[in-house]
Amino acid sequence: MKLVIEGKEVNVREEEFELVKEDWNEYKLLDGGTVRVKATAMRIYRLLDEKGQPLFHDDGQPQMWVTTTTLVVARPR
Repeated sequence: MKLVIEGKEVNVREEEFELVKEDWNEYKLLDGGTVRVKATAMRIYRLLDEKGQPLFHDDGQPQMWVTTTTLVVARPR
């Protein structure tokens, strides 16, 4: 499968995954309100070379692309 990532067409393999843990980040505003934010992965792709082999960064970490959705909940003071 191919995706266009940052203007470049790349080979990818969609990875199956299981949600293990998902937390909210919570921020207290100076006016006493709060904002909660949570990013949720929708799809995870492993980047591949022309031969279908996984690509790695210089530090050995695999090259991945994740599509996410961000949920935001704001509560006034």
